[in-house]
Amino acid sequence: MELSCERISFVHLTKIIRKEAISTEYLVIFFSILSLVCVGAFSVSFVATSVYIQKAYGLSSEQQPSVAGAILIYNNQKYQMSPFVFSDGRDLHKIQYPSADVNPVTTVQEGGIIKIEFSKEPVSANAFIVDYEADVPSVHPLKKLSKDTFELSGVQGIWNLEVHAIFSTNSGVSSIPSDKQGSISNEYASYDLGIDMMPRTTAADSIHSLDQNICANNEVGIANVSTNVEQQHLGSSDSNKVLTNYNNNNNNNNITLTSIKGENPWVIVDLGQQQSVCSLNLVLNNGDKIVNHFTIQTSTDGLHFSDPVSYDNTAMISGGETYDLSSDFPVTARYAKVTFQGNTEGTVYTLQQTKILGNN
Repeated sequence: MELSCERISFVHLTKIIRKEAISTEYLVIFFSILSLVCVGAFSVSFVATSVYIQKAYGLSSEQQPSVAGAILIYNNQKYQMSPFVFSDGRDLHKIQYPSADVNPVTTVQEGGIIKIEFSKEPVSANAFIVDYEADVPSVHPLKKLSKDTFELSGVQGIWNLEVHAIFSTNSGVSSIPSDKQGSISNEYASYDLGIDMMPRTTAADSIHSLDQNICANNEVGIANVSTNVEQQHLGSSDSNKVLTNYNNNNNNNNITLTSIKGENPWVIVDLGQQQSVCSLNLVLNNGDKIVNHFTIQTSTDGLHFSDPVSYDNTAMISGGETYDLSSDFPVTARYAKVTFQGNTEGTVYTLQQTKILGNN
């Protein structure tokens, strides 16, 4: 068993104990040794009235970020969530990495309700089921019932449950200048908890569950693409061509938008006809260094779109991630719309690839 003090949190300790089958009589010795070896390396808050002061990679002790605490409440039980990514409006920090080999902290039931309790009020918060074991990490949005309450959904099994939150900076502090573009007045934090998702209990619910969240994940051909902005090639005179490397003659749809800029720029993908679609595979430039905030909507006629569902890339990898179109997929749609709503470095976005997956 290998331990790294810089990567240890309460959740990781729990995983280690379970994985290594450490018996009760050895726990006192285990924690005693750990406290001697890792003294000063980490400090974890167990209540949401505090903040995390944890080791972020590449920072000195004086530079460590303070992250708001987050607790998941399910069936009147409270579970401390572990912070993963934190952005203070200027720099993005990786506090710890979610484990692909998830050992669940709790068992939950599909259709159940969770509430997130923060140590300070967020501007917004969204919850997701994330699969880091897949070849391409997938992000499944949970249905938002209120600002801090969500309904559990998705495929049964052991997963990472993540909460992504945006916090306003102190009221007395003006927008924080960004080294990259403009200024940013918000903080961003993501939190992780391992869960074991169990199926619904009633027969009717189980039948409904079987009808949802099943997808062949076949690439769907794209007939047309439109956007409300011109492409801005920073440092280049070529600013006319909006879409590059797009081929509508086959299903190898590789839509690229380079350095698009503006307030809430959007891209609409037209599939040519109504189809059963499940998710979007997006490759965002520097996805492991920048957290992009965006929404996804679908439409059957291109005029009336579904309510926007909010997403963030996880910042776990630089490659692509797959985002389910809703908490209950597949959906019947002809159009998919992605609207960008800022990121941790400003309002410039580079979309390296967009693919539509469905049951065609």
